[in-house]
This record gives sequence, structure tokens and C-alpha cells, in this order.
Amino acid sequence: MRPYLSRSLHPRRRHKRRFGETNLDFDTLYNLSGPVYVEGAAPGDTLRVDILEMTPGAWGWCVIQQGMGTLPDSFGEDYFRTFDLRNGTHVDFAPGIQIPFSPFLGTMGTAPDDPVEAAVFPPHKGGGNVDTRHLTAGTTLWLPVWCAGALFSCGDPHAMQGDGEVCVAALECDMRATLRLSVEHRRISAPAFQTAGALTPKVDGAGHHGVMGIAPDLMEGTRTAVSAMIEWLVAEHGLEARDAYMLCSLAGDLKIFEVVDMGMWNVGLTLPLALFHD
Repeated sequence: MRPYLSRSLHPRRRHKRRFGETNLDFDTLYNLSGPVYVEGAAPGDTLRVDILEMTPGAWGWCVIQQGMGTLPDSFGEDYFRTFDLRNGTHVDFAPGIQIPFSPFLGTMGTAPDDPVEAAVFPPHKGGGNVDTRHLTAGTTLWLPVWCAGALFSCGDPHAMQGDGEVCVAALECDMRATLRLSVEHRRISAPAFQTAGALTPKVDGAGHHGVMGIAPDLMEGTRTAVSAMIEWLVAEHGLEARDAYMLCSLAGDLKIFEVVDMGMWNVGLTLPLALFHD
């Protein structure tokens, strides 16, 4: 049976693009496992997904694409990088900058009942491409069931990602994942998850640098915050702007600092100082 989520269903992705000497065929990049028919799952139930183990493959990649991401007009050309993941613990992003692994699956979802066949982008009421970086090993995810058997699919593995995935990519990689599926006969209104501990235990101990994007629109505030963090990384850590943008996507966390002042919102972006070893 064909997976109910397929990258080929997304018209914007039906092409090849060249990054340096590398051809990326987007019709072949987004392969999902599923759908899995779960015995006893019926509409109105909840599918429980216990995430037991996540092991990245030997290498991964990240990309900045013109016209996409939070800063679609800020970079004049596409930019593609690959990373060695064989040490099993971290990525050497740049001299003095290491990002620890925090592997997860960007896509986990049950099939929606409407539409009958759903593209992987955007996420939907059954989950799908939620890109929630906290769905790591030891976490439990709950998904609403809309169709008989739940029809669970998963994929889009990432070795690490910041909240927001601001340059449009995480550290994309192969993954060996172990999940346990079970049915709870109760209804939930939206996907939910529960972690086993702190959200970012590998980087919380050394503090953070944060910037604020204050604007009347959340996306405008996001762009302001991302731009400000890029400026800081270029000035304080000597990164090229495009590498600074990519680092924000792999390790920076977007946050809504404040929405109480009606008409003017504060969008924050934080970056853990534990990444910097120089």
C-alpha cells in the first residue's frame, strides 16, 4: 500500500535542484514508512506512540533555498552542506562550534478523514509534518485517530533541529527508529506529547543568548529576531551570514515571548552558549 503522505503530492517539490555539484531530486527525498494499520483503532480513539530509540545514519545535510524559510529574500543563491555523523554524539558545525545530537522524526501522523489523501506539507489534524524537535527517545506522542486502523506513517528524520527550523531545513539524515504503538479509547482534540525530562538537557547548563523581534505581525517579528541573531553570530563568532542562518535553523529556538500587548508581539530567538567551545 502506498504511504498516505508522499512528497510527490506536493507540487512545489516536483523538480530537481543543483547545489554546487549535488543534484537533489525532491521526488525521492521524502520517503515515509507506512501507513501502519493499528488493530482496534477507530475514529474518536487516540493513538499512543512511545518513542523508544532514535539512531542517526552516517551523514546528514542542510540547505538554504532561495524564496523559502523565514528570510526568503536575504540570500542570493541556494546553499548546501553535508555533515559527518559517524562520531555518534555531535556535529562539528564550524571551528569551535559543536551541536549535540538530538534525533527525532519530523513527521509522525495518523491519516486524516478529510482530505482522504493528504500531502505531507503542511501538518494537519492527524499530525504529519509537525517538525517538533522534542519528540526524542523517551517521549510519548498522542495523536487523534480519524480513520479505521489509524493509518500511522512516519519519516523525515533529523539529527538535530532548532524550534522553528527557520532556514527551512534541519540536519536531514537517515534514521533507525523504534516506536511502540498502542490504542487509548479516549478522544483528544489535538496532538500532544510528554517528555521524560528537560526539553534541552544537553545544552541548558551554559546559558543562552537571546534576541527579540518586536512587531505587529508574528512572521515579521520572527524575521527580525532571526536577522538579529545572524548579526550577532557574524559579529561575535566570525561566521558567514549563510552559515549563521543555518546554525539558527539547527540549534536556535523560536519562542513567543509575549502576546499580551494587543497588536504588538514579541518573538524571541535563543541560542545555547554550550555550542561554543572557543
